[in-house]
Amino acid sequence: MSAGFFLAWKYFKPKRSAVSIITLISVIGVALGVCVLMVVLAVMTGFTDKMKEKLLDTASHAQVYAADRGVISNASSVIESAKKAGGDALPVVVNPVLLQKDSAFLPKQLVAFDPDATAGQRFKLHETLNTRECADGKFALENGEVLLGYLTARDLGVRVGDKIILHAPSRLAAMVKKGADGKGFKLDSAYIPGEYTVAGTFSFGKYDFDRNVIFLNLDDADTLFGYPLGASTCVYLWAKDPYNMDDFLQSMRKKLPFFDVYSWKELNSRLLGVLAVEKNMQFFLLAFIVLVAAFSITNTLITTVIQKTKEIGILKAVGASSGTVMRIFILQGFFVGAIGTAAGIILGYIVIANRMGILRFLRAVTGQEIFPAEIYIFNELPAHIVPSDVLVTAVIAIVLCTLGGVIPAFRAAKMDPASALRSE
Repeated sequence: MSAGFFLAWKYFKPKRSAVSIITLISVIGVALGVCVLMVVLAVMTGFTDKMKEKLLDTASHAQVYAADRGVISNASSVIESAKKAGGDALPVVVNPVLLQKDSAFLPKQLVAFDPDATAGQRFKLHETLNTRECADGKFALENGEVLLGYLTARDLGVRVGDKIILHAPSRLAAMVKKGADGKGFKLDSAYIPGEYTVAGTFSFGKYDFDRNVIFLNLDDADTLFGYPLGASTCVYLWAKDPYNMDDFLQSMRKKLPFFDVYSWKELNSRLLGVLAVEKNMQFFLLAFIVLVAAFSITNTLITTVIQKTKEIGILKAVGASSGTVMRIFILQGFFVGAIGTAAGIILGYIVIANRMGILRFLRAVTGQEIFPAEIYIFNELPAHIVPSDVLVTAVIAIVLCTLGGVIPAFRAAKMDPASALRSE
């Protein structure tokens, strides 16, 4: 063991002195900073991963629209192109509707498709249906039936077998026309809204989707909106790998020159971009916690240098180089950073593993919901520990703490042995 390393560890070991207490506080500060940074990065990564997962579960890997944004009357060419490219396709009607139950009206987003086994599997409805309310627990969506999110059913007090009414806003608007003189309005036409039976409820674990979306049969949707039977507003596409589908998209765009093809990342680019920027900003801001801890290490080591003035003078008097003296105090900063970082990582793992219990405890203490689903979308706090994030956090913490010892080390190295021993 080198003399510099030996003395650095000797000075670092706790003793019953004010300096040892300050050193311990510095270690705790580094540990807390690393823990907070690790927990925030894990939560942000988990939130982003969970959001991507739910986006793929509740929609598709890509979507095809007519270039003029009109109705796609025949989607067979799109379906054929998707299968040739190694994917799958499904015509879908996605439109806003007005749901009526007695005198209550709620705006909802309607998603309609052919009720076959493939469609149910793609949307994972067989996994999300409330089996306590569905007789067989399997996906089924026949003509005249509708599936509601459990939140919608709860808000309306609707149960399986109840009737609801759906209004098409576009057809409601077409009923009223301006008078011939351009003044006033008159009833131009009338239509009968659709009445449907609630066949079941679903829960995807994504608050906004469960509250706002309802599922309907494609033929019923075409009738409701006045489209030709079999028509759709878009075509959902699924590739083999939603995270690596550049070749699939290129093939689809080449085969469908008169359609617009968008990937799920393009359709949600703003949301995904916000999440990425927020994670980077959180990392940048919370890194200052570790920087503050590094400044406290500098203060501690300056105090140590003053306290060890006689010993530094003796070391230099017996031939220790300035580099050896510098290493002593730089290594002390490294020890604080390394031990504090290790403790912070362990504490971070513990906090992340018990995050839901901590939230429940805080809710019981404060009487408030700490992670409300209506704001944060998900029913539980997601977290995903990425080894690279932990490594970057550890390296930054150790480097900052080590650099915190540079100024005291430089001061000690420049100390004149004669001046240091003059008072002895």
